[in-house]
Amino acid sequence: MSNYKIFMIGWEYPPRITGGLAVACEGIASSLGRRGNSVRFLVPRMHGDEPVHENVELVDAGTRTELYTTDELEVLRSMALHDFTTRQVFSPYASSEYSGQSLVDITEKLAVMQKQSREIPLLRGGYGDWMYQEIERYARAAYFIAQKTEMDVIHAHDWMTFPAGLACMNATGAPLVVHVHATEFDRSGESVNQYVYDLERYTFHHATAIMTVSNYTKNVLVQRYGVSPEKIFPIHNAVEFELPGAVLERKKALKDHIVLFLGRITFQKGPDYFVRAAQLVLQQIQNVRFVMAGTGDMYSRMIEYAADLGIGKFFHYTGFMNRAQVKRLYSMSDLYVMPSVSEPFGISPLEAMMHGVPVIVSRQSGVSEVIQNCIKVDFWNVEELAEQILRVLHDTELKQNMQQEGHREVQAISWDAPAEKMEQVYGRLVK
Repeated sequence: MSNYKIFMIGWEYPPRITGGLAVACEGIASSLGRRGNSVRFLVPRMHGDEPVHENVELVDAGTRTELYTTDELEVLRSMALHDFTTRQVFSPYASSEYSGQSLVDITEKLAVMQKQSREIPLLRGGYGDWMYQEIERYARAAYFIAQKTEMDVIHAHDWMTFPAGLACMNATGAPLVVHVHATEFDRSGESVNQYVYDLERYTFHHATAIMTVSNYTKNVLVQRYGVSPEKIFPIHNAVEFELPGAVLERKKALKDHIVLFLGRITFQKGPDYFVRAAQLVLQQIQNVRFVMAGTGDMYSRMIEYAADLGIGKFFHYTGFMNRAQVKRLYSMSDLYVMPSVSEPFGISPLEAMMHGVPVIVSRQSGVSEVIQNCIKVDFWNVEELAEQILRVLHDTELKQNMQQEGHREVQAISWDAPAEKMEQVYGRLVK
């Protein structure tokens, strides 16, 4: 074990989660802390109910004003006010409060708002139309905090934190490790957001080292971003095992089989392939329900898609679920399916296996590099996906074997092994 001082930069942290990123960040930080490292984990905004772990200090960049000097606070408040007033006063989407008013009137209102700037949060966190401005402000806040922090290495998670990571590297001279949980090609396919792609590419080429969650993602960085493979270190994710050794007792709420899709309902996760496979399954059997748990930009479209195919009555949509609700849903499910089009890793299959749920994953996922007691299909082959769903639901012996062996396998996939590999990367960089 080592004893590194790690300045970690994230965008979200449990229990406020939108996907696997926050869960992975907690797993990484807590394991590094248990191994004797000191982790100072910066987030844009805390809510007071974050989990506590040994040697992990969560730092709220958005409300802990004592972290900044008076001059630094003025800079951050000025940036926050500028963002607020630009959107509220000069945005075409602003309310009609200022319509018809003269520039003098608006200027007077802005002067009042300037006096009230202390009430405007430095950082809000989360996701929304303010993200680009908030990312810039977060980078400035991180720069200020880093100058007062003793560190051996900077470790930044995903593109939202890359400007902050670069700023901290410039402020301190410490090596920067960027951790790639997903790329813009995973999120958007070929229709990439050029701003995000350019930011990712610049950061990949200027960071000291890069960690990816799979070999799959390493290949994307080499082929799509022109990154030298020598600076990329694939380190698979894991899962925090928290259940007794035996497979959980099933808590069936329905007599019908339950097939679960859980995750962001967006292009990357392949929800349309799940619906198309469901249609083929329902041509063979009717005693099955398909649950889509989560939210995303394809949420409404998938509801309409299932209805258009005439199978809407067999689908249930839960929207966002907290961790307790997700655990209960796992305990009710007969099968978990992750037909991702492009999945750097995918923690939810490990969670499903931990709860004794058989798993089908796409071969186009990083997690398929790690687990063996599952069924792997190509995401586009909905016929094979449907066949494998039917096979698991019909074959009791296969289902029980996948439950037991999957549960046993996932117990060995802890965060300690990834944490040890991260320490080895730190050791290459720290002088």
